[in-house]
Amino acid sequence: MTHTLLCGTYTEKGSEGIYRFSLDGTRPGSSDLFCRIRDPKYISVQNGLVAASASFEDGCGIAVLDKDGNLLDKAVFEDETSCFVSWHEDRIYCANYHAGHFTVLSWQDGKLSVIKTVTIREKGGCHQVIFYKDRFLVPCLLLDEVRMFSYDLEPLGVISFEKGTGPRHGIFRSDGSALYLASELSNELFEIDPGTWTVRRKISVLPEGTVLKKDGAAIRLSGDEKTVYVSTRTMNIITAVETETFSVRQIVSCGGDHPRDIYRLDDVLLSANRFTNDIHIFAIGSDGTLNDTGNSTEVIQGVSLAVLD
Repeated sequence: MTHTLLCGTYTEKGSEGIYRFSLDGTRPGSSDLFCRIRDPKYISVQNGLVAASASFEDGCGIAVLDKDGNLLDKAVFEDETSCFVSWHEDRIYCANYHAGHFTVLSWQDGKLSVIKTVTIREKGGCHQVIFYKDRFLVPCLLLDEVRMFSYDLEPLGVISFEKGTGPRHGIFRSDGSALYLASELSNELFEIDPGTWTVRRKISVLPEGTVLKKDGAAIRLSGDEKTVYVSTRTMNIITAVETETFSVRQIVSCGGDHPRDIYRLDDVLLSANRFTNDIHIFAIGSDGTLNDTGNSTEVIQGVSLAVLD
């Protein structure tokens, strides 16, 4: 089956915005410009609509595009672009690392409007919004915390980590029985119990004996949920962790330099390697291990991946 994927970028070194490419199995097509827009460093797709963080002449905020890359509406509400964007029903949530806040926007009748910006702490390192049942979670990298909020934006508690951990991105099992959370600064993977919001298990995602390298990045879960994948930019690796035993199954090269995002689609894992300007393709084996196909496509400064169709 052939899919269309989008890649968000930094537009500082030759990129012009969001790029599009096809993927037929493990064979990517050449990329082309989907939308000319400044610094769309995170993108999210829902029902054929694309939400992207972006910079505009009058400030930074969110753009909503149609399936052909046409701008439907924008909202300007911050001084620097958010590092994470995600749809959740008829709302868009974004997290701003530098400002230490998250913003919730409404999408109604083809128009964007800001519901509220919630400041956790300036330079708090807000890095993601993770949705779970009656609440959502915001990893705050520079505070070594994950803050929890109701959908009415009321605080619901905090998950605390040791100083220097730097919680960055997480993903829940489909049945909600566990949260897997990757840390940027301590290069660890945590399994968190949603019943008590405490850490059940943790493991380093670096090769044995390696001194901390920092720059842990993205996290994804295999289709059968038996394997978690974590990318580490400083070492240019992707680590596969078996969820049952919580042990490292495999560590492989990302196929380039600086794997800012990884993305699973069916039995394929893609790595957006920012500094080598490529999207590298891996086939996922039946045991969850990654097999380098040697296939890639060029995208300048690619840092975020999403499937369009």
